[in-house]
Amino acid sequence: MAEAMAPGGLTLATSRTIAVNGDAEIMTAPDRFVVTVGFDLQANTLNEARDGSKQRAAALLAAAAKLPTCEVSTDQLSLQPRYERYNEPGGQRIVGYTASRSLTITLHALDEVEGLMFDMLAAGANRVDRVTFQSSVMLEKRSEARLLAIEAARAKAAGMAAALGQTLGEPLKIEEAAATGWQAQPANYTLDNATTPQQSETVATGKIRVHAGVSVVFALRPA
Repeated sequence: MAEAMAPGGLTLATSRTIAVNGDAEIMTAPDRFVVTVGFDLQANTLNEARDGSKQRAAALLAAAAKLPTCEVSTDQLSLQPRYERYNEPGGQRIVGYTASRSLTITLHALDEVEGLMFDMLAAGANRVDRVTFQSSVMLEKRSEARLLAIEAARAKAAGMAAALGQTLGEPLKIEEAAATGWQAQPANYTLDNATTPQQSETVATGKIRVHAGVSVVFALRPA
């Protein structure tokens, strides 16, 4: 494999370079609240399981339809037999059926979340799988954080180069760091944007951390 060439004809492996990482995060308030609810029911016959599932699903959809602004989608749907006597003589046999469904409901007002959970359980749901806070501008904020991370990497490299009596040359290589679920170290730059967190009587959203990281290799030049 040919080695990458740096300016002046030197290879990247032999030229004078400095490699740094840059991290940045933007704090932004969530504006979408995603609730996943569902039910599991058991019945003796296939028809009972099918009909019970349809009735309960219709009741959940009707309860969600009362909300002025929401987005609803069926997330999971199953109808399966239940067996027993797996290891007994004669083999397994069907003893009933299990029907399961789940809905994902996206809200835009925090004060509707707990009411929705109550209404779903009252309408026949028997589980609330999860509630997540999201931002509708996540991609935009991640792009902003990525640019801040590049600025952080350049500032870090310039300071290190100056301490060594060098100046910073052009960037020779840049890679985006893989996104992780948590940050072990504080970001080089943190920007808290002007969004306002929502708070109901019992729930506070706080802000979401949108992180980006980069690795950059710069050329070094004599001061």
